[in-house]
This record gives sequence, C-alpha cells and structure tokens, in this order.
Amino acid sequence: MQDATSADLGNRIMTIFDLQKKLYESNVPERWYSLNQGLKPDALILYKNYSHWEFFYLSEKGDKLDFKLFLNESDAFEYFWKKILKQLDVFDVKPKTN
Repeated sequence: MQDATSADLGNRIMTIFDLQKKLYESNVPERWYSLNQGLKPDALILYKNYSHWEFFYLSEKGDKLDFKLFLNESDAFEYFWKKILKQLDVFDVKPKTN
C-alpha cells in the first residue's frame, strides 16, 4: 500500500488539488467521500464551514460519526487522506494503472 503523507509532496503543504489527484490516482470510489460538495450518506465528509474544516463519517441514518474540527486545510486534508488509506487497505483497492 502506498504511503501518501506530506513527504511524497516534497514536504510542502497538501492542497485540495493534491488531495483530489491522490483520490483519483488511487482509484478511490467517489461514493466513499464528499470533498466540500455537500452531504452524502455512508461516506467520509470533509467540508469548509466558514473559517474551519469539518470531517466526519455520515452514516446511512444521518449520524455524524468520528467528528473532527481543523483550523487549517492542510491538517484536514492529511487526516482525510489517512482515513481513505485505511479504507483502501480494508477493501483492497488498487491504484489506477496507466
């Protein structure tokens, strides 16, 4: 499994574009997440709420589970990516090949 931390970005801060690229290249199903695009049941949600970022898993019943609040986007993106990596491992999803 690939380790996608800030080290593979040359120690620079992860942007939303970096995160979107990683999600695509890692073949992450879009149904697994919502990146600042509203609520989606049974998915990891990350969205900007005024001056901070909120992360949570939205259950099928509408419960917000594993709620985390981040003051900067880079920390939010790193946390979100680590959660996605765990799911990729559990479901044995393979990266896209060119």
